[in-house]
Amino acid sequence: MKFFFILFRIRKENQMSYNTPKDYAIGAASSDIPAAWMPSSEPRVQSGGSHRIVSVASQNGTVSSGQQLSFQLPANLGAGFLVSSSAYIRMTVTVTQTQIAGVNAWAFRQYGSAHSMFLRMSALLSGSLAEQIQNYNKLCSSLTLHASNAEFVSNDDSLAQGTMSGFTPTQSLTVCVPVNLGLFNAKCHLPLFLLSQCQLQVDLESAAQAFTSGSANAVTEYQISNANLVFEQLVPDSVYEQGVKQMLASRVYQIPVSTWYNLKLANAAAITQNIGLNSSSVKAVLWNVVTANGSRQSGAFTSDTQSSAYLYLDGQLVSNSNLAIAPEQFLEMNRALNIMSDVERTSWAPSAVNADSTAADFTVAPITRALYSAGAYLGGLSCSRSNQDGFSFSGSPVNTAVLQVANAGTAGTFYIYCALQQVVTIDVASNVNLIR
Repeated sequence: MKFFFILFRIRKENQMSYNTPKDYAIGAASSDIPAAWMPSSEPRVQSGGSHRIVSVASQNGTVSSGQQLSFQLPANLGAGFLVSSSAYIRMTVTVTQTQIAGVNAWAFRQYGSAHSMFLRMSALLSGSLAEQIQNYNKLCSSLTLHASNAEFVSNDDSLAQGTMSGFTPTQSLTVCVPVNLGLFNAKCHLPLFLLSQCQLQVDLESAAQAFTSGSANAVTEYQISNANLVFEQLVPDSVYEQGVKQMLASRVYQIPVSTWYNLKLANAAAITQNIGLNSSSVKAVLWNVVTANGSRQSGAFTSDTQSSAYLYLDGQLVSNSNLAIAPEQFLEMNRALNIMSDVERTSWAPSAVNADSTAADFTVAPITRALYSAGAYLGGLSCSRSNQDGFSFSGSPVNTAVLQVANAGTAGTFYIYCALQQVVTIDVASNVNLIR
């Protein structure tokens, strides 16, 4: 009620101020008229246009590990928009694994999600690399653990891409994997009609890093067939598209994008990693470790008994706490993801982490301190400076970050994920540039 009263009072005061303008000649002076009442010069949609669901087949046909899926999207006038958060890849996965009693036993690595096959994902706009996420599979698994919830994973994501649904007894499985690039999930739709071409590329992971075996027989290879990119396409009338194009003669089309810069290195007892970012807005730096890389191991994320972690941004220490205990590591990671007080996006864990995976490794359980540290770990520190809407950049400007972590030094791989904000611009000639 208090908020409503303040809002009403402001509106009332604004109305009163316009009742006594400075001057009226033949017509009202522009300076006396609220901007919201003035006619807009921006193009308007004259008719409803069309809104449809489009399926685009991969240009590569059937592919195997280490190869690439490539999708050519519509572009140029008449292509309209790709609707934000509407894209997924539908495909059939066929593994090479010796059966036991006529039955297969395999799961997608880490937590059973089909995105485990996607090593790298890239978006090329008008021939320019506009976004690329390395270690895409590890990032998506990390965020699924802590930025979704157990009910979503056990139901929606399990049905769509096999997440935490045990071992697959058949050789082939058809899945639908959401596309999590920032450009495809921005606050505004992607204007395909302003581009000369638009391409999505997915580089595939090795079989050893993409799958876990439920038997002594490893998955030695896999193939992806019948891959299609499915998305919503909103096509306004041609007058609108041409109007936007003409408007770009004096300005550029801007798309704020949240994306990731990721890297990996060998795990060690004392890690000091320089991260060259050269970014105007770094929102967070997160990390975890994979120490179990055998064919029968899930590769679940661990802290490897982390004893300290410090982050420096251009020489400035982010937090003077050493992040030695699991509760603090967990809460700071939640702060970094901006979900510390979020009751809808909550963490979960696998019910067990075994030396030889069983169905329990791919069964959802409530998270505990032990399971967080040994099977669902993600550490992190926030670099945000503002959470207010309306700011294109709300993170810290950083040239070089330095991450220092001390742990047990178990042989494995240490992953780092840096959350960034960027702006993609498109000019009248369809040239695409990136503001970092």
